[in-house]
Amino acid sequence: MGCRSKVELTVCQIAILISLCIIAVPLAVFGWFRGIDPLEYNISSSSSSSSSSSKHSNNVMPVVRSHLRPMPYLDDIGSSPLLNNPHLYVQWTFLQMNDVYELKPLGGGKKGGMARVATIRKLLLQENPNTITVIAGDIVSPSALGNSIVNGSMLNGKQMIATLNVLGLDYATLGNHEFDLKQESLRRRLNESRFQWIASNVYERNTTKPFHNVLPYKILTISNVNILLIGLTIDDNFGPLSSGQYVSITSQQTLPVFTEQYIKHLRNDLHLKWDILICLTHLNIQNDIDIIEHNPSIHVLLGGHEHENYYLKRRSNYAPIYKADGNAL
Repeated sequence: MGCRSKVELTVCQIAILISLCIIAVPLAVFGWFRGIDPLEYNISSSSSSSSSSSKHSNNVMPVVRSHLRPMPYLDDIGSSPLLNNPHLYVQWTFLQMNDVYELKPLGGGKKGGMARVATIRKLLLQENPNTITVIAGDIVSPSALGNSIVNGSMLNGKQMIATLNVLGLDYATLGNHEFDLKQESLRRRLNESRFQWIASNVYERNTTKPFHNVLPYKILTISNVNILLIGLTIDDNFGPLSSGQYVSITSQQTLPVFTEQYIKHLRNDLHLKWDILICLTHLNIQNDIDIIEHNPSIHVLLGGHEHENYYLKRRSNYAPIYKADGNAL
């Protein structure tokens, strides 16, 4: 009897354990799924964790639209399957330059040169028609060729504007060296430009009116995705020998707060709507860092001024910073 009783007790224990498992396992699985963070709409994240620099960025940025089906969980699928479904993302390419003073290639003809850039742009457009070419400031000065006299007048950057018009530049922001030119010459260069200039913090002197022929912002639409471009320019070219006294520029020390307020103005006062915010700057790298740390709504920052190749992403919730070498090297 004792042996039989022992066996019956063991069977009961097993039955109880099975019942507990039936209850516990679904609860555990449910709790595990609840603990997984949904795939976030984070346009600024880079597909590479490397800190190496890149002269030309070619980023695939998934865009979650309200009409799309709910996103799966990141731990279940990873990020790659998103890119296999064209209904879940829009791809575009930014071809970036900054601080371009020379038309001809350097380094014995092996580096830089606008002909090389034109070829790269053509290839990128064949690969992806949504290719946007930008310059983050400093293109009309300084240049030895710009000091040449043609038809009785100094070129003053006219050769650069003419070349970039043919190349197919889309957007540029103002750099500090644009203001090397006298006001009349710079206004002529801006009028000659077939591309659009964007600067959110540059005004006619002692006013809040955007400088001549310069947009304070631009919204472009690619496959129903609205991309807001704003431009920020450094204010360090106003010494006694500078002719930049005809503009007012917001100080870079106040730009983090200025940018925050400007974005709120566009959203709340002008009622603009956008999916992606890209900041085109001509500032010191530390200014760029301060701006993105203070403004997490910025998705990408394309900068210039140092003439050095940078790719910097400090934290997962901060926008990446891209800068190119000078003269499109």
